[in-house]
Amino acid sequence: MRHWTLHDYHTMPWKNGGGSTTELAVFPEQAGLDQFIWRLSTASVSSAGPFSHFARIDRTLAVLSGQGLIMQCDSESQHAASVTLTRDSQPYRFAGEMPVFAELLDGETVLDLNMMTRRDTCTHHMQRLGAGQHVISAQDAQQVLLFCARGEARLDNGSLLQASDLCLFEEGTEHAGIRFTIEAAEQAELYLIRIHFLVTGLS
Repeated sequence: MRHWTLHDYHTMPWKNGGGSTTELAVFPEQAGLDQFIWRLSTASVSSAGPFSHFARIDRTLAVLSGQGLIMQCDSESQHAASVTLTRDSQPYRFAGEMPVFAELLDGETVLDLNMMTRRDTCTHHMQRLGAGQHVISAQDAQQVLLFCARGEARLDNGSLLQASDLCLFEEGTEHAGIRFTIEAAEQAELYLIRIHFLVTGLS
């Protein structure tokens, strides 16, 4: 298991230059925006604008703080579909090449969590977890990410996760899956991301 804290992350410009993003973890390590297989990051959105274009990338977005985002999911269409994403919403999945224009609810800055995976290499699934005990049994995953957005949680190996901490679990042997238990404190909020590789041996 790998464990990152707030001091391990680094911030860089958005791909389209419209803001900045804090990279939490990337695979392979030190891969750039055109080479990664998966990437987990946060971003502070303080004004309306378009999302960066990522061809052949699947994305999932969750709102960590702020009122939320209104995502116009086809900016060139007169009848564009819009999605309102708040802290109470389920993480929202969309294609990285789809034109998306985001507006802020009530003009309040939003901090979001963003997972990206290369579509021809792996898939991912993000879910939000609250307080209590969670038994994780990811039989089809080769890697699992666990991000602590607020509060704290303890793992069954004794590790303590505090706000902004991130852990990476990896499958020990092929087809073994990943299993662990989380004890999340009151008011804790965590995000669990399962990663399944379409080609074995990459993890």
